[in-house]
Amino acid sequence: MRVNCHFRLEIANVLQKVKNNYKTINKKKNKIKMFHSLLLVVFLTSFVGADSGHSLPEDFTRCRQKDSKLNECLKMAVPDALRRMKKGIPSLSVPQMEPLHVNSINVDSGSGPVVITQMYRNIKLHGLTDTVLTLYKADLKNYRLRTDSITPKMEFIADYIMRGRILLLPIQGKGVANITMVNLVVKHDLIGEPVVKDGQTYMHIKEYRVKFIPQKVVLYFSNLFNGDKVLGDNMNEFLNSNSDLVFNELKESYEKSLSSVFQNVTNEIFDRVPMNKIFLED
Repeated sequence: MRVNCHFRLEIANVLQKVKNNYKTINKKKNKIKMFHSLLLVVFLTSFVGADSGHSLPEDFTRCRQKDSKLNECLKMAVPDALRRMKKGIPSLSVPQMEPLHVNSINVDSGSGPVVITQMYRNIKLHGLTDTVLTLYKADLKNYRLRTDSITPKMEFIADYIMRGRILLLPIQGKGVANITMVNLVVKHDLIGEPVVKDGQTYMHIKEYRVKFIPQKVVLYFSNLFNGDKVLGDNMNEFLNSNSDLVFNELKESYEKSLSSVFQNVTNEIFDRVPMNKIFLED
């Protein structure tokens, strides 16, 4: 009996020590858990704060949604923003706008007097930051923006590969292209949709339509017909003598390709800056 009592006492002492140690360990674990939770809260707060929306640069003109002259304000603000974007906006991943670099564009035309397959690479668009707006209509409730602009001179310079025919004349070449549009009127139609992220509403542009109406188009393609200067000079002269016809046959493909470029640039801003920081609510 004495052994049994002694044994029970030892067991009780061991159990009490284990219990005390468990409490100590539990307290430490709780402290560690609390510390980890605190770190998680700090991390999430920092993350949400960083991703809850950027702001436009401070020197950008901002227009208020309830302003009775909202459209007039935007008509002045957008060209001003374009000029300030000449060197891009790194914080918003907006590329340099003068010139605007585009990796590649493929232009195809179907049946008709002009049937040409064109591949452009290393494209530089000059003159976009000199654009002015002649009309702006914002329907923010329906996420729709319409605007007319005029660019005094837009140059499209790129490496090209071309093959096809123009008015039954064969054309082919590989070199440098320069397509210059003078007094280019562009009709823009931006169709957006609301996207909510972290409690903020963004205006994502899901469709961007453009129509090009140039007063004059000047075309030049180097190294046509494998560098045959006589044939190349004659073809460039022919192209410019019929530039209205050539451009009108190809412009739908140019519009489709460049509208994607404009849409991407616009969404670099619209997908990062909440709508109420672009169009102020109060």
